[in-house]
Amino acid sequence: MPFARRRLAATFALSLLAAPALAQTPDPARTLVVAVPSDAAGLEPGANRAEPIGSEVILNVFDTLVAWTPPDFAALEGRLATRWTVSPDGKSFEFELRDGVTFHDGTAFDAAAVKFSLERTKAMNPFAQASFNLISDIAVVSPRVVRIVLKEPYPAFLSILAQPQSAIVSPAAVAKHGDQFAVNPVGTGPFVFRARQADTNIVLEANRTYFRGAPKVDRLVYRIIPNASTRRLELENGGIDIIQQAGQLAAIPAETIQALRNNRNVAIIEVPSQIIRQLEFNNKKTTGPFADLRVRRAVMHAIDYDGLLQGVFGNTADRVYGPLTSNSWAFNPKIRELAPKYDPAQAKRLLAEAGVRPGSLTVPLYTFQGALWGAVATFVQANLADVGINVTIQQTEFPALRALHTSGNFDLALDGRQPWYNDPDAHITIGYLSSLADTAMTFRFPQDEALDAAILKAQQTVSMDERKALYFKLQEDILARAPGAFLFSPKLIVFARANVRGLVINSAPPLTEYWSVSKQ
Repeated sequence: MPFARRRLAATFALSLLAAPALAQTPDPARTLVVAVPSDAAGLEPGANRAEPIGSEVILNVFDTLVAWTPPDFAALEGRLATRWTVSPDGKSFEFELRDGVTFHDGTAFDAAAVKFSLERTKAMNPFAQASFNLISDIAVVSPRVVRIVLKEPYPAFLSILAQPQSAIVSPAAVAKHGDQFAVNPVGTGPFVFRARQADTNIVLEANRTYFRGAPKVDRLVYRIIPNASTRRLELENGGIDIIQQAGQLAAIPAETIQALRNNRNVAIIEVPSQIIRQLEFNNKKTTGPFADLRVRRAVMHAIDYDGLLQGVFGNTADRVYGPLTSNSWAFNPKIRELAPKYDPAQAKRLLAEAGVRPGSLTVPLYTFQGALWGAVATFVQANLADVGINVTIQQTEFPALRALHTSGNFDLALDGRQPWYNDPDAHITIGYLSSLADTAMTFRFPQDEALDAAILKAQQTVSMDERKALYFKLQEDILARAPGAFLFSPKLIVFARANVRGLVINSAPPLTEYWSVSKQ
């Protein structure tokens, strides 16, 4: 074994042995090591705020009532629920629960545990209140049946129940550990929490009595490696098995991907995401340079979308044509034709019609910090300069950028949304409903009774076929308002050793379950 690999293996073994509660030396062949850039913000479902690393650990330690079915993740399947029914009015969800399931502490899973867990999240998690406050009642019908009643129809609620904050916790463990449950998490999932060393690792062990069957590895270890170059080196040398994306634009800088493609010991998994990155106008402003629809459309025609994908991203991102990504179940294929195409001449004509002289318009472009966001901003700056619009780039820390958005103190900004549940509601309602314009980083749509009513109707309609038709129409209506230039959707790119088997990547949320993963 080469010295570098021996050193990495020795370091890995020492780091695991240093962790408490490990009964024996781990077998590297039966241990799956996942590299992540930072420590988990928390392992507590009740307080989960969609932080990527902690959320993924939660989905491997706990179970939810339902989950998205791999490998396509196009439909929900039962986990702790075996089947469910929805009332005709879309307000009542009744779940039949799996029998014979126990928590990792040996206590029994039942309907009372479901009621306890969901009511606990509702009470302690402000992040989840937008959806959990719709719950009017949770009834224990029997030990194996639970009924959840909503105040109003919300078909996407099943998707919410697949999220980490909806994971079912052990009531006995919460009573035992109290505020320390976050560092002693107990669920029913495929892996049991064993140890955590801050900024070093999180160690999980296989749940041999898991109701879906035991995992194919004995241990799952998250190693915290902040430096991307170090993550790549350890992957190439075999010190880690997987580099997870963990909510970043890329797990490894795009310029290094081609080198890894030539490494036979490394597999690269690329799947489309439902993340959207866009150039946003402040649509709530009634005065200023972008109040004129022709100016907004000119900007949309000024962007070289294909050049951005190839030049900045090396084809590690996909084109976004409108308010939804093309892999959303509600995507309207007509949007591909309706979307603006790169046409600088048309952009100049529209600016001239709006009375904007070349070089007369100068506007700050606000964006996130970081080299990649800087590269996107610079590309956009050059495109707009080509049609006579001057842009000054203002890279801003997230709290300040969010404050600019919510207060409306901007004209033009680079922004994006990463949906954490697989439903068009995650983009459409949050992005374009006028009542939410001042509450988050949105397109800041002005009040429009007809559009608001259409958004809420699509959100609440029970029939999925009818919802799809409503979202088709909404995409066309929103695009016609030219709310911004929809730029790209970064692919989810995960790197693994070639001997890793059974790894599948979910796009919404971008969290991986390792129950089915093995090493050969």
